[in-house]
Amino acid sequence: MDATPSIDTSTARAAEAPVGAARRRRRHPASAPALVLAFARHLTGHLDAEPLRRIADSARPEDFWEALESFTDSITGSEWRRISRELHWVREVNREMERLQDRSPWRRALAARHIGLLAVPGTRAPLRRVMAKGPGLVTLTAALALARRRDGPALQWLLANPRATATRGRQQLVALILRFGPTAAEHLLRWIDEIPQESAIFFAAVEAIGALGEERARPPLETLLRGGPLEARVAAARSLGRLASPVSVPALMLALEDPAWQVQAQVASALGRIGDPIAVPELAARAADPSWWVRRNAAYALARHGAEGRATLEKLAATSPDRYAAEMAVEVHDALAVDDEGIEEALGAD
Repeated sequence: MDATPSIDTSTARAAEAPVGAARRRRRHPASAPALVLAFARHLTGHLDAEPLRRIADSARPEDFWEALESFTDSITGSEWRRISRELHWVREVNREMERLQDRSPWRRALAARHIGLLAVPGTRAPLRRVMAKGPGLVTLTAALALARRRDGPALQWLLANPRATATRGRQQLVALILRFGPTAAEHLLRWIDEIPQESAIFFAAVEAIGALGEERARPPLETLLRGGPLEARVAAARSLGRLASPVSVPALMLALEDPAWQVQAQVASALGRIGDPIAVPELAARAADPSWWVRRNAAYALARHGAEGRATLEKLAATSPDRYAAEMAVEVHDALAVDDEGIEEALGAD
């Protein structure tokens, strides 16, 4: 009788291992931390693209997007594009693209947010359509996704359709525009005269163009400061302060005579950012203004004018016949005694 060949126990276990591992992978999808580790290993050359996609495909949707959002917040632009090239083949990404057409606005907004985490080829046009369709939450979320891609047509659409962002706050819209990057300045220069001057996106565009350091915007900003509507004048003063060009000092000093305290306060802050000593006497006079905001900004602006400005503050604190001017000068003097960061923060407050 022939002997039945025996199978070595260790060999049998080795043969069963791949099957068991596969079953375990199916039972235990990749967690968000495991995905983050896989993304990092791929970028450092320790994990090939195909295993990376298999791991990503095994994850639950919520874990996949959580890991991707966490990881892409801490990598460079080139690394972001590299990881995007591999992950845009993952099944969950394709499913999320389909959800851009979901009947629920909330779900469309979430899909736009998710798709914006990847520099996926062919997604800009669908995101633009979703942005244009709205409603407001979807428009904003899709715009943020496109801003990360530095998508010029998306910014042009926002500037040309002010009603789409009419309910958004100034700071939110300024942050959105700035997210489009330095090239946003060119679009703002082209569109600044076309946007209705009472719209939220106009005020944001005016402020953003100064924050982008676009010197070519200085003349139109000074014109707006002289004769625009109230909120536009305030935005122009704030923008000129961010631009901080000494050439604008005469226009700003003239604007200290503006009838609106809101404009005067922003002009004082702008002069503080520039720090030209020619403004010291006018700022000292404004430290006694009836408006608290004008007094405050003028006094803090003096602190940015070096030794002359600080000497003026000390004189106001000691000898000013106006009690409110003296009190404000003392407040700023005390802030200086702590550190200069408080002065910077105060001038940045609106």
